[in-house]
Amino acid sequence: MRRVSSAAASSAALALLLAGCASSANLPPVYHPPRSPSAKAVQEGVKKAAAEVKLTGRLETTAVRPTNHGPGSYFVCLRLGGGPSDKHPAYSVFFDDDAYKGIQSSVIFDACEVQPWVPFN
Repeated sequence: MRRVSSAAASSAALALLLAGCASSANLPPVYHPPRSPSAKAVQEGVKKAAAEVKLTGRLETTAVRPTNHGPGSYFVCLRLGGGPSDKHPAYSVFFDDDAYKGIQSSVIFDACEVQPWVPFN
């Protein structure tokens, strides 16, 4: 009969102990990619964003589009009504799902200037 070494026995015991400690509660949450915000979430987020940057008056927005930069996975462009000008800069309003994530000045990459604008209600 062969004798099992003390180190091998200890390793086997430790492996069994650690395996017993594993449970499904320790697994990371399942990843769900962000989805486009609902119309209601966009309306609430745009109002919040406009208040943050102190935009008052007639507002215009663009359609919701995905993005890979900024604080959210989706965004809309926002500006004061009356067309593009130095007096009416565009902003990007960001969302993840229905959560408003913030506003920042629009950058060239956002392409807000070439998007169709609609009045914001």
